[in-house]
Amino acid sequence: MYLALLILLAGLTYGNYRFAQEAPGGNDFLPRWLGTRDWVTQGLSPYDPKISVEAQNIIYGRPANVQAGEDLANFAYPLPIVLFILPFSLLPYTLARALWMTVLELCLPVLILMGIRLAGWRPKPIGLGALMLFSVIWYPGFRAVILGQFAVIEAVLVTAALLAIQRRMDSAAGVLLALSLAKPQLVVLLIPFVLLWAWSRGRTSLIVWTVGASVLLVAFFMLLMPDWPLQWIRQVIAYPSYTVAGSPISLLADTMPATDPYLSLILTGLALLYMLWEWVLAWGKFDPWFQWAAAMTLVVTQLVSFRTASTNYLVFTMAILLVFSVWTQRWKRTGVAATVVACLAMVAAPWALFLMTVQGNQESSWMLVPLPFFVLFGLWWVRWWVTRSNVLQIGDYDTPRYL
Repeated sequence: MYLALLILLAGLTYGNYRFAQEAPGGNDFLPRWLGTRDWVTQGLSPYDPKISVEAQNIIYGRPANVQAGEDLANFAYPLPIVLFILPFSLLPYTLARALWMTVLELCLPVLILMGIRLAGWRPKPIGLGALMLFSVIWYPGFRAVILGQFAVIEAVLVTAALLAIQRRMDSAAGVLLALSLAKPQLVVLLIPFVLLWAWSRGRTSLIVWTVGASVLLVAFFMLLMPDWPLQWIRQVIAYPSYTVAGSPISLLADTMPATDPYLSLILTGLALLYMLWEWVLAWGKFDPWFQWAAAMTLVVTQLVSFRTASTNYLVFTMAILLVFSVWTQRWKRTGVAATVVACLAMVAAPWALFLMTVQGNQESSWMLVPLPFFVLFGLWWVRWWVTRSNVLQIGDYDTPRYL
């Protein structure tokens, strides 16, 4: 069995390597790989403009044209991300990219496995296989693998942390949440919610581990590069100058120019107030309510983010599986049918929208709009059953049953 698995992984990596040779790219992986490599081998800061120019020359064959909307390929991530990139940084880029793609491809089905456990769902083997296939071919997953997007790893870290919280493995959850700060825009609201909920439940160990691990992680890299937070912040501030800024909410508001010019700000404020209200309602509640509120927090984060990406929506996987779990447990065959239809729609619709709106090799901003609202309405649909579910004690953790 292990031999067969090794052969499968070798074949997958070889296929990725041939693809990387024939289709140069991995534009999200490249700047992090270059930054980590040059930091390790030359002591050059990953945020140094020389690294950005080197990445631009590889991507475009010349420095980027900002006026044409080309990416400056800055490192743009907190320095702790090098923990994940370091094993690949000393390899030739094509091989490093192929191996990175293999890791991402393996993480997508793992994300499904963790999500169904988190939701207390036990789909039949054929259904589980279909969900794993779905994770690889739906637009956010497929695009993330091609680009080499860290969002796949981030979604695994977030889902694993929530699963550890459900299992009362507070030390593991705290470390995972600290590691998720490698892509902080996805957890900027989730981590405060986790800490507040942990306080309300007397889970002080979860607070100590999350805060302690985060402080140690930042401090360790500050010992290696004392001013990295300032260098990172400079690149974050510069980011909107060469990208199309806009949250899903602002994109929708911009379609109504005759309305109040502050409509986007008003809707963003209302979304955040609603999220805070759900935090209040989740105060001191049991795990299923917490998991639902955590899923809603992840959705609202992307709805209001000044700049998101379709690949970031992989973090919705646990929310989507929570919705499917309620449907199938509540409505049996009807729920299964609804789940199948939803999966088919989530595969077909984004790809159709992409093909209809793609501009050259750039995806349209409209790719950012449908999915978060779909997940939002799905979570609202199942809210009553999740927050009032029966909770069965299994081992050292609680699992919901939506009866």
